[in-house]
Amino acid sequence: MAGQMTRSKMARWLKEHGFDLLPGKATGHEHWAKAGCKITLLAHGPQDLSKKHVALIARALERAGFSRDDLRRDFRA
Repeated sequence: MAGQMTRSKMARWLKEHGFDLLPGKATGHEHWAKAGCKITLLAHGPQDLSKKHVALIARALERAGFSRDDLRRDFRA
């Protein structure tokens, strides 16, 4: 992707779009949910999300009703 997506940028995007951070357990991962769509962000390793992880999140968000074009625009910024 043109601009690398970080975990903090993805968490900010999810919060701005109405996702709620679910209470954590011992896994250390962050779970975000909204209307039956659950997104998991890794909490270990580098801050940058891999292209594969961003694509998996985008695919889940598309199934939840978000526009593919809007997601691409937001994730590239």
